[in-house]
Amino acid sequence: MDSLILRNRKSFAQLMGRASAFCLRLLPPEVAHDLGMKLLSLGGIRWLPPYRLGEAALSGMRLQIPGLGLLDHPIGLAAGFDKHLRAPGAFAQMGFSFLEAGTITPKPQSGNPKPRLFRYPHNQSIINRMGFNSDGVEVVLKRCRALDWQQKRVPLGINIGKNRDTPDHLALDDYLLGISKFYDHAAYLVANISSPNTEGLRNLASESFLNKLASELGSKASKVWIKLDPDQSKQAFRSLIEVVGNAGFGGVILSNTHRVSEPESGGQSGQPLGHLSVQCLEWAWEVHRGRIPMISSGGILSGADVLARIIRGASGVQLYTALVYRGPWAVNEILLELAQEMRLRGIQTLKEVQGSYYS
Repeated sequence: MDSLILRNRKSFAQLMGRASAFCLRLLPPEVAHDLGMKLLSLGGIRWLPPYRLGEAALSGMRLQIPGLGLLDHPIGLAAGFDKHLRAPGAFAQMGFSFLEAGTITPKPQSGNPKPRLFRYPHNQSIINRMGFNSDGVEVVLKRCRALDWQQKRVPLGINIGKNRDTPDHLALDDYLLGISKFYDHAAYLVANISSPNTEGLRNLASESFLNKLASELGSKASKVWIKLDPDQSKQAFRSLIEVVGNAGFGGVILSNTHRVSEPESGGQSGQPLGHLSVQCLEWAWEVHRGRIPMISSGGILSGADVLARIIRGASGVQLYTALVYRGPWAVNEILLELAQEMRLRGIQTLKEVQGSYYS
């Protein structure tokens, strides 16, 4: 009887989760996102019945991410969803094993004009041109301090960017300010030099800038990850990976969104981004051969997608678009799919196949 009740509760949770996601998709994308975040910040996730995998289902999914520790499973929340650190507790309740908030800029800024967020359900993609809309370092830092977050339970990272009106020659100061402010409050930090929606930002993805950043940070560079874009040439991308490894940064997040101009201009995420993000993992591995930790982001919508990234050397993955199209229990459902993929392939642990694509 207890097992029947549990199954019914899980079925109800799935149904309600999908229904809530469907209802939000009836609204304009940014309105839906803002409303969803407001509900989450007010504890709205509590009305959904708990729907979590048991210990048996999670068996074999633990992976070590340097700086984040040994995680129960490899699925984290990508930057861009909880931009202002409003609802980390809700995302932890959804089952994410680690979180990344931001992008956060030194000064508050409103971002680009609306509309700036667009859904394309036919290929499960999103185009955004948000432009680092941010509450600013001081406001988010105040929220961060009030959290008293337990990093060992669900590691929390902070994604840092520069203000739109900061010229390139002063951009380093913006990153150093953000990193210094959050250094003692985050499990890891991310320098976002790869968004396509802030004019000139991708110019910072250079050997010169990364070396200057590392030089200024010194030993603190080991806590800073670099997020790169998928639109560079192979040669330029490989050069940046070499710098990240040689300069002592913590790792790389691959990748940010793909720059597009049609049907809207901005950064494309979701299914069409998947092959480019996979390509980034492969290009990076050719350089570092497992020496640099990698987190994969972009086009991860299923358990099979997660396994493909782990096989290509990722230590963890991040979801964004999957939450929009699969609803609040996306993590749990994708983990169930991952467990099934592992059973079908006779995989006991993810660790045993991590990077095996290159063997």
